[in-house]
Amino acid sequence: MKKLSLILALVLGTQLSAQEEDKKGPWATGGNFGLQFTQASYTNWQAGGVNSIAGNSIVNLFANYDPNEKWSWNNSLTLAYGLNYQDTIFNKTEDRIELESRLDYNKSKHWNYSALLNFRSQFAPGFKNPGESGDALRISDFLAPAYLINSFGATYKDEHLTAYLSPLTSKTTFVMVDRLAQAGAFGVKDSNNIRFEVGAYVNLTYKQKLWDNVDLQARVDLFSNYAEDPTLIDVNSELLLFFQVNDYIKANITLAYIYDHDVKFDLDDNPATAGVPRGQFKQVLSIGFSYSFGAKKD
Repeated sequence: MKKLSLILALVLGTQLSAQEEDKKGPWATGGNFGLQFTQASYTNWQAGGVNSIAGNSIVNLFANYDPNEKWSWNNSLTLAYGLNYQDTIFNKTEDRIELESRLDYNKSKHWNYSALLNFRSQFAPGFKNPGESGDALRISDFLAPAYLINSFGATYKDEHLTAYLSPLTSKTTFVMVDRLAQAGAFGVKDSNNIRFEVGAYVNLTYKQKLWDNVDLQARVDLFSNYAEDPTLIDVNSELLLFFQVNDYIKANITLAYIYDHDVKFDLDDNPATAGVPRGQFKQVLSIGFSYSFGAKKD
């Protein structure tokens, strides 16, 4: 090993992607799976560096029911999780559970009457700072929080844009960790584990092929609570760019922004200082080998 002390650095990036659609009668089912792995190792490396291993995985599944021209039922499930191991410390890089189901009654070419259900949560605990652990430092967990949206409204669809508009929406926030609920985390009150809100909800999804090998997908969710200040709008948004370099190399960029005035962040380490809401940002870049088969979901 000493003879190789001049350099030992290896970075491996692998992303596997597979998607297939199975059409049986009125049902269409399918999905895709992605896996990314990165590793770096250093021995007597003069410029410095920290040994690290990182892995991310994502699964997207869909099951759509289209029995006739009037009715359709679209269902999707997204599961994502990622870990980074660096200098004996494990950190999460991704953690997402999202289930969505929408029932449409087709009124015209572009407009549907719709009922929608959306559920979001995470798999594992989140901690205040990287490398920390222990219940006192836990700031989130499975079902803490979890969000359930039930709504009735109308959907507009064209080649690129899908807009769901609902004047009647319920939003239920679950915080099933008692310590977090007692602290009023995520907007729950009086040590309750559940908070119920009624308001208006808008979901916008836009898809566009920018060039032959570049696709864009954007999504914005907006919710306003009728009972409290309706100008305080919750925002959950995501922008994705997909780059198909060639038949085997694929890259994507994800940008996400969340704002929820019920999610507070500490300004300092003083427990007496009240937390304040802040915008939440996430950016992920991945590139690697890709493999696709079967038909793609529209």
